[in-house]
Parts: sequence; structure tokens; C-alpha cells
Amino acid sequence: MAGEIFKKKREELGVDIKGASDVLKIGSEYLSAIENDSFDRLPVAVYTIGYIRCYAKYLDVDAGPVIADFTAHLSSPKPSTIIPVASSQRKVPGYTYVVLAFLAGLLVFVFYIYTSKNRVSDLPGENNRISVTEIKPVQTAPLDAGAVSVSQPKDNIAPESGLTAAGLIATGQAPEDKKEHRLTIIAKDTVWLQIRYEDGKVEEALLKSGMSKDWSFSDTASLKVGNAGGIVLNFDGNDLGVPGKPGQVLNLNFPPGKANTETEATNKSIQQ
Repeated sequence: MAGEIFKKKREELGVDIKGASDVLKIGSEYLSAIENDSFDRLPVAVYTIGYIRCYAKYLDVDAGPVIADFTAHLSSPKPSTIIPVASSQRKVPGYTYVVLAFLAGLLVFVFYIYTSKNRVSDLPGENNRISVTEIKPVQTAPLDAGAVSVSQPKDNIAPESGLTAAGLIATGQAPEDKKEHRLTIIAKDTVWLQIRYEDGKVEEALLKSGMSKDWSFSDTASLKVGNAGGIVLNFDGNDLGVPGKPGQVLNLNFPPGKANTETEATNKSIQQ
């Protein structure tokens, strides 16, 4: 096992797992999993590769064999357990069909009786007659000769607001059209990606060498890259190249323009 190299080197240096964990700020259970090649107990690939590199640098050993074993573990299919289910066919007794046919006939009969009663009750009786009430016209008193009736036409009533409906539509501002952006990522190595849109939606992807991923959005987005040296970026048809170094974690904003304080802090910590 490649992780056995880490364990032997640590024992030669006289360092226990707890001491190495305190120095590297990595959980002791993760360091034990690296030494024992127990990759199923490790987190996502981007963090695991970073842990392996840090641990190898601390022990002054080559991280290549362990990373190769871990990458092979990711590409190997996991066995699936298939539990056979014994199927049993029970013969349905013949009288069951007779009972079902009897119940169906009974339901049809009850439905027929119910609908027949409703049709009878809806028929009008002989004594039912439509009463007609004579409507007499209302007589109004004649106006006096000297009386004058003045009414203001409705068309002359000025609206309370100075704007008409057409004016409101004319003065309304049309929503600003937003440009559709396209971000293309081509993987040269195993890399973990996370994109966060302006509305808070988050998507993740794990790409292997030779794979690519396209994202389209109309506003802004923040991209988190777990292995900045393992990808090539293309934004709106512009080739942005490789954004960082192998194993480097970066936060990138698209469209580019605003500074990302989290990305700068991550870069400074890695350089130190």
C-alpha cells in the first residue's frame, strides 16, 4: 500500500498521529485513512488531494504514489450488492372471479336505481305553475315650467390623476435585458467545481481529465475550484487559460471585475 510509506516515515520521525494532526490542522482520522489507503473514509477529492500533499510535505516524502492510488480508487466502479428475491405465484381460486362479477353487477344495479329516482324527482308537477307578476310603469311627476334640470356630462369630469392609462404605460420603464453568459471548463486533471448563482442556487461537479462542463447564466456567478492548475477556462468565447497552480483552491467571480476577498485570502494562505 502506498500509504504505508507515510506511516513508516512518521514512525521514523517519532511523531504520532495526534501530533501530526495538531501541526497540519487536519483530522487525525483523515491522516490514519491516508496511511491505511482507506479512501472511503476521506472527504471529496479536492480536499483529499490537498491533505495528501500537505502530509507528504510535512513528512518530506513523495505524494505521487498515494495520489495515484486515490485517483484510481475514484475511477474504479464500486461493487453493488444484488439481493435475489424469490418470486412465488399463487393460483387465484375460481370463486374469486365469481364474487368480483357479483359485486360489479350489484354496483351497477344500485347506480341505476339511484339515477332513476333523481330523474323522477326532477320532473315538474301538475300543480307547479309559473306565476307572472304584472309590472306597471312608474309614473313620474312632470317638471315645472320654471324648473331647470342641470347635469354635468360624465365625459367632462376631469380625472383625479394627471396621467392617463396610456400615459402610465408610456412613462413605464421596460425591464433591462440581461446578457446571457457562457462559462466553459475543460479538465486536464481530476478537479472539483462548485458554482453559486446570484439567486443563491448552487451546483457541484467532479470532472476527470478530458471532461468538460458548460454553465450558462444571465447575472453573476461565483466559481470555486478545488484544483486550479487542472482546468482551462473559457468565458463568453474568451480563453482565460489556467487560473492557478495544481492543488490550489480558488474562488473566481464571473463576469470578472469585482475583487473577491475570499479568493485573495485563500491564495495568500497557500503561498505562505
